[in-house]
Amino acid sequence: MTTGLVLDDSGFEILVAGERIEPRRPLTAEDATLLGDLGSRYAQAVQAGADDDVLTGLGRALYGWLDGEQGQLTDLLRRASTPLTFEVQGPRTPSDRQWTVLRAPFELLARPDGGFLAADTLLRFGVVRRLGAPGVRPALDAYRLGLGFMAAAPRGQHELDFEAEEAAILRAVGEARLDLMVEDTGDPAQLAHRLADLGGLPVLHLSCHGLNTWRPRPDRPGVPALMLEDELGDVRPTTATELVGLLTTMPRLVFVSACLTATAADATGQLPPGPGRRGESDTPAAGTELVAHSLATALVSAGVPAVLGWDGSVGDRSATVFAETLYGRLGDRADLAVAVADARRALLESTKPLLRADWHLARLWLGPTGGGPLVAGTRRRSLVSPVRGTKKFLDRKQHVPVARADMFVGRRPELQQSLRALRSGDRAGVLLHGQGRLGKSSLAARIVDRFPDRAVGVVFGDYGALAVLDAVADAVRANPQARDLIARRLPEVRARPEALETVLIDLLTGPCAQTGEGQSPLLLIIDDLEQILHPDPAGPHRVVAESAPVLAAVLRAFDPAETDSRLVLTSRFLFTLGGLESRLAPVQLRPLSEVAQGKLHWRQQALVPPDRQAERATLARRAIRVSRGNPGLQDLVVLRLVYSGQVPPERSEAAVAGMEEYLRQGDLPPDADVRAFLENLALDELLAQAGPPHVALLRAVTLFDLPVPVPVVDTLAAEVGGSTDRLRGLGLLDTFPDRYDPQRQAVAVNALAAGRLTPLADEERTKLAALAVEPLFTAWGGPTPSPRQDLALDLQLTRLALTAGTSPAVVVACGTGAVVELHGGHADNAFRLGKEAIALLDRHRAAIPTYLLRKVAGAAAISGDGDTAAELFDRALRQTQGNNQPESHPLEQARVIAEQATFLINRGELDRAEQLLRHAQRLFSEAGSEQEAAVCHGKIALLLYRRGHFDEALHIRRNIELPVYQRLGEARETAICYSSIADILQERGNYDEALHIRRNIELPVYQRLGEARETAMCHGDIAEILYRRGHFDEALHIRRNIELPVYQRLGEARETAICQGNIADILQTLGDYDEALHIRRDIELPVYQRLGDARMTAVTHGKIADILHQRGDYDGARKLHLKRLEIHEHQGDIDAIASARWGLAQIDLARQNYRSAEEHLAESFRILCHLQRPDGTAVVGLRFGQLLAASGKQEEARQVFETSLLAAKKISATGLYKRISEALTILSPKSDPR
Repeated sequence: MTTGLVLDDSGFEILVAGERIEPRRPLTAEDATLLGDLGSRYAQAVQAGADDDVLTGLGRALYGWLDGEQGQLTDLLRRASTPLTFEVQGPRTPSDRQWTVLRAPFELLARPDGGFLAADTLLRFGVVRRLGAPGVRPALDAYRLGLGFMAAAPRGQHELDFEAEEAAILRAVGEARLDLMVEDTGDPAQLAHRLADLGGLPVLHLSCHGLNTWRPRPDRPGVPALMLEDELGDVRPTTATELVGLLTTMPRLVFVSACLTATAADATGQLPPGPGRRGESDTPAAGTELVAHSLATALVSAGVPAVLGWDGSVGDRSATVFAETLYGRLGDRADLAVAVADARRALLESTKPLLRADWHLARLWLGPTGGGPLVAGTRRRSLVSPVRGTKKFLDRKQHVPVARADMFVGRRPELQQSLRALRSGDRAGVLLHGQGRLGKSSLAARIVDRFPDRAVGVVFGDYGALAVLDAVADAVRANPQARDLIARRLPEVRARPEALETVLIDLLTGPCAQTGEGQSPLLLIIDDLEQILHPDPAGPHRVVAESAPVLAAVLRAFDPAETDSRLVLTSRFLFTLGGLESRLAPVQLRPLSEVAQGKLHWRQQALVPPDRQAERATLARRAIRVSRGNPGLQDLVVLRLVYSGQVPPERSEAAVAGMEEYLRQGDLPPDADVRAFLENLALDELLAQAGPPHVALLRAVTLFDLPVPVPVVDTLAAEVGGSTDRLRGLGLLDTFPDRYDPQRQAVAVNALAAGRLTPLADEERTKLAALAVEPLFTAWGGPTPSPRQDLALDLQLTRLALTAGTSPAVVVACGTGAVVELHGGHADNAFRLGKEAIALLDRHRAAIPTYLLRKVAGAAAISGDGDTAAELFDRALRQTQGNNQPESHPLEQARVIAEQATFLINRGELDRAEQLLRHAQRLFSEAGSEQEAAVCHGKIALLLYRRGHFDEALHIRRNIELPVYQRLGEARETAICYSSIADILQERGNYDEALHIRRNIELPVYQRLGEARETAMCHGDIAEILYRRGHFDEALHIRRNIELPVYQRLGEARETAICQGNIADILQTLGDYDEALHIRRDIELPVYQRLGDARMTAVTHGKIADILHQRGDYDGARKLHLKRLEIHEHQGDIDAIASARWGLAQIDLARQNYRSAEEHLAESFRILCHLQRPDGTAVVGLRFGQLLAASGKQEEARQVFETSLLAAKKISATGLYKRISEALTILSPKSDPR
């Protein structure tokens, strides 16, 4: 019986156990407005990472609406049984008003005088939403929990930690109580085939990225979609309609664990998810009319009984913890709604802020037949454990480590490649090869897990005929026909080992040919094949003579045309066996990517106490770097040495330092465990086996920073000798998908082996670069009209061209992309490369793209070379002017003008900057570039702000610029515009509103977008408010430990100097004049002078003057203040003029030159009042009023004090307010009017 809220055409009623709690209520327009507002506030709170106070306030407001005048919700809570599942039920096709109710965040419901209902462990409150009246649920079967799991990681997207999610499900339910089918392709079509073959499963879990407004075409409305994979591993956006159309047997529950899967397509204001969150960045198209459904509700409407999704951008780890609790409870036969509530509570009760932040995002939607328990029995669909591969290897290879399921990471591409080969029917099996301890055996174990219908045998250590037959006999012991056949033929093989082939053929084409009654195909693993391989200086390794006939017999017997049985071989090396090796598909394991190394590190950290993690964090980072992507080495150095409580820190430090030296061509490390590991890898022996020509080729390939296509390496091989095939066979060259064409192979030197090679000399690099640059340029697409999508390719090509000193066409095509790519890191690196690129083009008299000039000029300005920046901007502008110029398009000209104007603003040339901006704005408007025109308006507003015209600046920001960004869905630009609005509010003393914008609107956007620079600047703005409010320690912490390191890492010379200046402000306030003066003179000032930034130079002179004044050097202070005043008056910077006047007044007062002081104070006070600057008005007004009072100007003093008192009150400056009040009371009283 329903407990909750039921909607119909005339309103709604609140029920408890099916009985109405009077009265029945209409759903009014006011209700819809209130709930819509709550929904909008909820979305903003989620994006802002709001604390419990905000969310509780929303929950109480929603409680108040439900409670109504009659206390209906209170009555419901009193009467309802526990666990309490609150159902919000609507019709199959809700109206707009009904949607506002269904979408309201009932998960947040909170008592008027208490906390969240969801936090009540006795109540166990949960929320479900249902479309349609409840119907009769189909009867449950007698089986245990059955779950289909598919993760998708399309090429080029941020990789989720799907391995952790799969492992968490296994851990929670237990392998003995779960039927788990994992589909590794990420392809919905393949998933549908697997589910159909199994006759369906009650639960389908999809782990991927999601979008609520994916557009199939730019002119089509946005619709919800999952970012799944196609057969090539590229992204395949899949809508609810497509997914349901592929599923022939409908699951009882689909959990779409991706961002925004429960967020409607017409929801506004959603932030793009950032790294570590399950979504892809996208924005709605302007002017599109969006449908109301979310992916979850669309699936329910299409017939899925229950769908679980996320109403927002969920964190990867939050999703994993939620899934672990959910499936643990479902496996225990819990009601679905109760299991979801328990999983939600697991996040809510977490002590980790990042997990707890997502506790309320999960949404459970039901159709008429959805809900209730999903499990009723214990019968197994399959008698095979989901992790039997790992168990099998642990049984047979007890002395060789095989990664547990929760430690297996980073092998999705190799696993997908292996599964495709094994299922295709084209090959007898696969050969997993690569460097030692990369995880070949662990991958083989995972492959076994993916073939529950195969009988599995493992051959290891003994590779003779009888050992092979013993392994097969062990695998097929449950197959009577196969068991009897082996028993009959065993004496024959014992007498004649060569008989193994005919025995295997009879077995594989008979009882092990295919799945049938009591029969199953064989999956035979032959592990560590390198034990029977012998190096051949002339080619690939060869099988030793005594083992060659046995292995040949096995390869011939496994014929994919006659049997479904398959082989999986693992070996460090490729081998040759008379052509029979071609029956195996080679799959080379490469080092773990940085993402995969991070996943493995996270799992390792989970085994270590937090205090030890923090203590050894720096050493752990070094240890990960020296592991070079080898998971076995990372396990040893990071987990068993650095993080071990039994290993002294001195030994760990020595082990890591020894590895670092080893990778600089040094001796083996002294640590016994590390030395033994490296001796087992035998890198130096492999290099010796390769021979001088191949080592020469290996050294040549170190020229590249990225994997490059094999034909490019072959070009170098023609010059230095060697072959890629031999180096790949030895595991010295690793294979990757080419970043330009993923269907083509690319190679790179193994990262550990590279550390044993003598680095290339400069002359070698020049010669090799000249050979490689043109072939690589051609392989990666040649000239393109715009930078490549993967800018790392442009950077690689540009570096090669610069190293060679040739190929201007390559620099023309790729130089700009290279500068942009480097600009994301240290700006000085981008500037240096850009200068070299321009110099090369000038030497070759080649036309320089205007875009390149602009980007290098910008990098020059940021890194501190203002003169070069000015020269490059001028050159770019000249290049766009005149009809005969090739790049004279008005838009390009406008962009140059706008960027040059921004540069001039920072140099303080405001009049010239304004002229340029108005010109650029007109050009953008005429060309129809609305966003770029809005940016120009924003820059004009900045000029007005600098000049003190706050009202006009605020009008532009709010009414001209901001609406454009909001209409276009530009989250970043919207946040930056809000930041500028906050600047004005802050200057006017509206600190609370400014702080709200900084923390709740700006910061979440920058953090989600991964905008490090903007995030740091926002933190700095917050620190400025704290400083003005007297919270000096907190402000200093933000400046030094959060903001400054970002600018230093990015090479932002000007921002670094400004931040140092802000630190000096705090130190100066705290009385540390020596350190403040050192920062001003030796750190700040040189940067501004080098940049030609007259305004900031003048401001810094004023700060130095303040310190000189404090020290009694009035002449020096006055000289600097007069110097800065002249500059500010020239620029029309009235805010700075007021500051300079205040400084001069201070000196005059100290010298008792009261007339001059009064003039300066009067002008400063007038300006600050005009600017509506309450902080300055209060400070200057107090001193000005005191001087007027001392001069006998009582009424003038009173007016000044009264104005200053209001200003001090506005900014909550209590100490200043008290002093002004006291000064006001000691004035002679006003004379009464006659």
